[in-house]
Amino acid sequence: MTSIATPMALLVTLMVTSQVAITIFLPSLPSMADDLATSQGLVQMTVSAYLGAFALAQLVVGPLSDAIGRRRPLVAGLILFTIASVACALAPNVGFLIAARVVQALGGCVCIVVARAIVRDTTDGPSATRAMAYLGMSLAVAPMMAPLLGGQLEARFGWQANFYFTALLGAGALIATVLTLTETLPVEARRHTKAAMLTRTYMRLLGMTRFMGYSLSTGAMGATFQAFIAGTPVAFIVVMGVSPEEFGFFILTAPAGYIIGNFISSRMAQRVSRTRMIWIGSILSMAGTGAMVALALTGYDTPYTLLLPAFVYSWGSGFVVPNSLAGALTAVEPAAAGSAAAIGGFIQMGAAFFSTVLVASLVQTSFLQLGSLMFGCAILSWLFFVVMVRRESQPS
Repeated sequence: MTSIATPMALLVTLMVTSQVAITIFLPSLPSMADDLATSQGLVQMTVSAYLGAFALAQLVVGPLSDAIGRRRPLVAGLILFTIASVACALAPNVGFLIAARVVQALGGCVCIVVARAIVRDTTDGPSATRAMAYLGMSLAVAPMMAPLLGGQLEARFGWQANFYFTALLGAGALIATVLTLTETLPVEARRHTKAAMLTRTYMRLLGMTRFMGYSLSTGAMGATFQAFIAGTPVAFIVVMGVSPEEFGFFILTAPAGYIIGNFISSRMAQRVSRTRMIWIGSILSMAGTGAMVALALTGYDTPYTLLLPAFVYSWGSGFVVPNSLAGALTAVEPAAAGSAAAIGGFIQMGAAFFSTVLVASLVQTSFLQLGSLMFGCAILSWLFFVVMVRRESQPS
């Protein structure tokens, strides 16, 4: 740990910049498909492309910043992010847009990974806990608020304005980084991990049943949320007739429920076991997504009737995800915590990638198709926990 002070506002800005890019353009998906003369499914792949590239980049960015320091990768990542955001706005066709989103994700991944690494470099104990809490709140709030802004930009300036806005965020973060951030990882503290050694560590972690059970449970629950994020623009705007400006208010339900569940879970942590909280969260999530399917089957799936089930599902997710993340890290030795976090992040974003690809392949005529996918992901999350974590915990 160094004594260098890093402005918390800069670290929060880095997190927000990366996360806004995931959801700000969601209200624009239908109009983007029309403007680019392509299908809704291909336009939804712009979400998948970001998540998939983000998942893979996590495995490389962390070790790279450990080897060469934090500042240079961060500056390079912000340059990539800003240029790619402008390229997204200027995209002449959906193929170009998807490619630009991949590059944008590489830059966005650097923002998150390096911001967390800087906290580890510069703080310790309660200060580190407070810093991570600020970063965690920005991760939850930014994707929740971005569609509200995106809907307004779409209505007034067109879908391209969403990407110009993310370019402005990236440029602002780049200027702030160059002007205020000094290197936080001294040369003597840098670690050059050989690719073969890193691969062996990753393979060993993949073989740890308890760690993988927690990680896969988290990944499946995250896939449920990303399916909701990617699928609701078509379900609400195209199928149910919600305007882009109103869409952001409806989609607030899921992140709000997650934040509330996360808060309640943290308050219960001293009195209730991690296992019990995961059980509670799994039941709530399966009940909420199951209710979505039931409403669709009976013809009562409207934006208003889906609000309560979406809230119940995400409330449960707020119990499952933080407890599973904590369980995964405690399932490995401290020396492997960094690699475990990288694998866990890869699984989480990789599962989100696959769920959004499935969403893009759906022909949505009601909420039944999307609700069924979300229900299946919630069940998978529970099964991973029961089969791989609970069974591993039982005495032989």
